[in-house]
Amino acid sequence: MSVRRPDTRRQAAPEAVGRLDASRRSGHRGEKSERPEPRSARTRMEAALVDVSIHGTVSYRDMVAAHFDGHPYAARRAIDRLIAQGLLQERTATARGGGSFKTLTATREGARKARRAALRDGLDAGQHFGAGWGKSQDAAHDVAIYRAVRVARAELAAQGATARRIRLDGELRGIVARRSEAARVRAGRAAADAERRRAATEYGLPIAPDGKVLFPDAQVEYTLTDVDGHDTFGRVNIEVVSPHYRAATIAAKAAAGFALFGGNGKAARNIVRHALRAGKAATGPDTNARGGSNRPPSDLFEI
Repeated sequence: MSVRRPDTRRQAAPEAVGRLDASRRSGHRGEKSERPEPRSARTRMEAALVDVSIHGTVSYRDMVAAHFDGHPYAARRAIDRLIAQGLLQERTATARGGGSFKTLTATREGARKARRAALRDGLDAGQHFGAGWGKSQDAAHDVAIYRAVRVARAELAAQGATARRIRLDGELRGIVARRSEAARVRAGRAAADAERRRAATEYGLPIAPDGKVLFPDAQVEYTLTDVDGHDTFGRVNIEVVSPHYRAATIAAKAAAGFALFGGNGKAARNIVRHALRAGKAATGPDTNARGGSNRPPSDLFEI
């Protein structure tokens, strides 16, 4: 993945200049390999609830892998309990090209409980938590976004950084749109355009040469504490690339410093091919592992 663009808007701390590059890893984990403390069933359930509420739609299979160490029976009992408590809902989504996979979303009560749990774990107080299903046709893409964010967070953690807030595309667009519209009502179109650019800059969103704001699928804000105890602040803009992305779009996103992830093998190859035109090796791992699909392993759904 590519490095983030410098962000000097936050006065509390300068931008961290860490590199997120999944392809660089050789498997070496350093001299210390401390085994993490075992998590209780309650902690695992809360962590799954937080992930679902932040991302809106996630695959059941991803929750098994992320929070239950891949144990299907333990995961099934825990998720069934969350459903029985009225905190999660489950349904089957249809993959492009056929097949199906199980997805989860949070209820309103689940989102409220997720907020309380996330604050205890150190997420920013402004973190958005949602409830309810998105568009059914977007389920596969939503699942891929969660996977990309999960990989980015793991890469950040390996560098000693801590994720503090995750913003999805819709939240970022809403922030910019509301600020721009308020300025338009107050002072006209020129003020609206100026405010739109100001908001984009403040939230680390690149502006293309034609003046359009480039919105990622997700943005991860993080802090990195140095040896002197000083926190630095950074952002990772994440984009899941579908096979139909045009070469110019991939190159523009890479040039803007986005961390690009392939929705499937073809998309990943397109990233390598077209991102190089922008002078960026902005590749991430294929996010198209099946989300619990009932298709054979060799028949993956496209995002």
